[in-house]
Amino acid sequence: MNKKFQVISPRSYIHEATLFINPSKNNKHLKPAKIKKPSLIFSFLIVIVTFISVLSYSFLAKASTTYWSVDHESDEEWINIDAFGIVSENMLAISMNKENCNELDVNLYMTSYAENRVDNGFKFTAEIIEKSYNGDEYKNYEEEFFVAYSEQRGERTFYLLDDGYIYDTERWLDILQGSGSFAQKIILKKHKDPEYNIDTTSILSDTDEVWDMTDLANILSQEYQKCRFKNHNQVEL
Repeated sequence: MNKKFQVISPRSYIHEATLFINPSKNNKHLKPAKIKKPSLIFSFLIVIVTFISVLSYSFLAKASTTYWSVDHESDEEWINIDAFGIVSENMLAISMNKENCNELDVNLYMTSYAENRVDNGFKFTAEIIEKSYNGDEYKNYEEEFFVAYSEQRGERTFYLLDDGYIYDTERWLDILQGSGSFAQKIILKKHKDPEYNIDTTSILSDTDEVWDMTDLANILSQEYQKCRFKNHNQVEL
């Protein structure tokens, strides 16, 4: 499956780099939506959700450990690195292209028990806060996510949210390794476009989620090196 993606480096915020970007409306070009195997959307909730508890969380305090898992097998094109959030049954998924290790695709998998359901293409505004555990420094910016895929099972609706960009792996590693220990909080809010100006809490059971990003740098670095080494050996053969 051949796709042309736009590779974007994160923007700077107050002279510091951020993991996500906030491009102006005029230069936003969405990539074709990458849909993982549908079973992934359910497995991350049905199989693992049994040991997840809802935790109270002060964003100024140390978050509970986030356990990042790596999956090489379920997708032929992507290495999947993902973790449940600390607050609820939501997942941050980072996918590395097996053929081009410097390409990262980042998605949110959201679970909702809300009565209202929105269609593919529906947009949210995401407020992203990156808060260091050492000191009072933080970065606060906004990004746009849209529903790339959704499906209902019983009382739950599963959403795959995408921001439409492919990121540079080395750039993400530079930011992660240079940021030390920090947590990332994502708050999904109403989009400013009147077409999507619907109360987010009527669509999503939980609009806020938090991940401890501390261990991600080491995991992403290891997978990046293994991916490059494998591709290098294939070229030589």
